[in-house]
Amino acid sequence: MLWRLTACAVIIAAVAGGCGVFGGGKHEVGECVRTTVGVGGTDIKSAECPTSGNVMDNLGDPIYKITHVVGYEESCPEDNKYGIQLKHEPDDAVYCLAIAR
Repeated sequence: MLWRLTACAVIIAAVAGGCGVFGGGKHEVGECVRTTVGVGGTDIKSAECPTSGNVMDNLGDPIYKITHVVGYEESCPEDNKYGIQLKHEPDDAVYCLAIAR
């Protein structure tokens, strides 16, 4: 009986993982995003990358480009230029963000 419960739990976890339920929501390096701060903390959402190339056009409501994604307990590399280090608990990741150009 116990092995059946264990087998069912493994199958459910595998199916849920394949559907993106567990850890499937991470953003990728090179993706452009916007950040918002609210009562529940800081959130990160996909955004269109700017096309003008003028950083000044992007300062009012900044769009960031992800330069690195590291584990939740890690830090962004010091040898890379980034503007923000964002710990995002729902994705269990730290995003290293630079102003998109």
